[in-house]
Amino acid sequence: MKATFGQDSWQNIVHHSDILRVYEVQLSMNEHANHNFCFPFDSLLTVADGQIFLESPIEETSLKANQAVWLSHNQAIRCVAVSPLARLFVVVFNGQNTRHQDRFERFASGTEHKHELASGVTHWRVENKEFGKIEWVMLPALYKEPIHYLKESEEFILPLNHDHSLCVAFEDQDLLAIGESGLVISPGQCRSLVNSANKPITYLSIITPYPKHSRILKLKAHHS
Repeated sequence: MKATFGQDSWQNIVHHSDILRVYEVQLSMNEHANHNFCFPFDSLLTVADGQIFLESPIEETSLKANQAVWLSHNQAIRCVAVSPLARLFVVVFNGQNTRHQDRFERFASGTEHKHELASGVTHWRVENKEFGKIEWVMLPALYKEPIHYLKESEEFILPLNHDHSLCVAFEDQDLLAIGESGLVISPGQCRSLVNSANKPITYLSIITPYPKHSRILKLKAHHS
């Protein structure tokens, strides 16, 4: 469901389920720079492009691309575009009312806990087990994940610096490029993320609820 505020300004519900709701918002400084938020559940706001100014009754801050902030339930927020165009996502954790901080808690790609795997994949993790597992992930050039699934969790995948290079391979299906609005993968759905570019690519991963058993690898049957 897309609500337009002008030629270049709009709000769209990218995904909605019992677990998660994802909004994509684009603001234009020249036609609809100011936008107000107030969500009934705890949320995460992240900027994909441009720069915004955020104001609550007690605090104000600014966010650039690849930066994010936690929002508490029923927290009134004013969001202002301070670049010609600003594109942002709000991920609402349905049913979650556990956050009781009125102050913004910011974090950014590349500044959080860093973990490099032997495969060459790098994670910057900002997980909050009350909400889920949140991290930026960098895949090496031409990298393909093992096929796996999450038993009880949904995953929202948002490519950063989008250029159609981040793809997903579902079981027995052709490779699918993940669009700039991201992709939500359902619990139990087998998949493998693929970097089709000759350079590393980074994406934001939000998994909720926090996975109890992490990734479950899908073993292929071998026929003789």
